[in-house]
Amino acid sequence: MTKLVSGLLVLTALAVGACNSTPAEAPAPAPAPAVAPVVDYTPAVPLVEMMVYVVDTHANEIWDAAMTPPKTDAQWKALNRAAVVLAASGSLTKLSGNGADDQKWTAQGDWIRHSQALSDAGATVVKAVQAKDPAALSTAGDALVVSCINCHREYKLEVPSLWTERQLPPEEQKK
Repeated sequence: MTKLVSGLLVLTALAVGACNSTPAEAPAPAPAPAVAPVVDYTPAVPLVEMMVYVVDTHANEIWDAAMTPPKTDAQWKALNRAAVVLAASGSLTKLSGNGADDQKWTAQGDWIRHSQALSDAGATVVKAVQAKDPAALSTAGDALVVSCINCHREYKLEVPSLWTERQLPPEEQKK
């Protein structure tokens, strides 16, 4: 009987000890993978209008300033607005427009590459403008011209004849 009582005391002690101990913590669940939000996007204007009224307008401001750099802080600030709009325009053109060929164009990988080139050129212009560096502005303006020419050759074949040989991509200058 003593063995029985001793055994019961040991089991009781183990049971009480188990009830008072904290359980081992389970590993934290892995975070859920990020899911891109679904965006309901309805284009408001054709890409051609976006190019004419947004890209061309602000690109011309950049090119004009590359020939005659701003002299005042207010002029540099205005030019910075144009540069930021250009940098953002590449992202906007990736989204498409409501023109006849817009959906077809934006579905092509080259379109996305050209849109990114516009954003990259615009970002380079932003850096030049924020540094108030006329030489860098001129170089950035040339890179902007190249991005425009490359896209126009593929998607809008009426490349203006005003563009000089100097503004052609280096591989085209030698032809």
